[in-house]
Amino acid sequence: MEIIKNYLKLLFFLGILLLSVGCTSSEDVGSNVEESESEQNIRTVLQNTFTGPSKEQEKLLNGPDGQLQTYAEELGEYHMEHFKPYLSDRFFESYIVNSNMALSFLRLAHPDYEVKVDEIEIEEKENYYTFTVDLSYTHNKSNKTNTMNVKGNVQTNEDDKLTSIQYSSDFEDIRTALE
Repeated sequence: MEIIKNYLKLLFFLGILLLSVGCTSSEDVGSNVEESESEQNIRTVLQNTFTGPSKEQEKLLNGPDGQLQTYAEELGEYHMEHFKPYLSDRFFESYIVNSNMALSFLRLAHPDYEVKVDEIEIEEKENYYTFTVDLSYTHNKSNKTNTMNVKGNVQTNEDDKLTSIQYSSDFEDIRTALE
């Protein structure tokens, strides 16, 4: 009789252990959805576009302080490091080289505000992704913090690199918020 009690206790204990492990791992699977490489690239580009200015970015936003050649090299290195790996060659040319959209948002914020990304939501559609970036912007003198949303669409290619970004939030609205 004592052997049966010990055996039942052991089975009961193992049952609870298996049940708790099974519940834990099923919760982890549901809450830890992995992002695709395209989504990771989108997140990185948006983070790099809407966060700052850092010391490095401030130096670039202030423009050349003497040697134009040195400034151009530093700006090129910054773009190569923070954007080139995530953009198709053609889009890199138009987004960075032709329009310098990568720093245009931070140009609006500089020197009065510091901006940080609070959250990025990305949703995959049939041929593209939609995004919403929740931003906090803090006035450097008053330390008053406000928030805004920037929404848009992104397309990627078969290499998971961005081929276009369309912002549905108008830069004029952003400029007004930062004034």
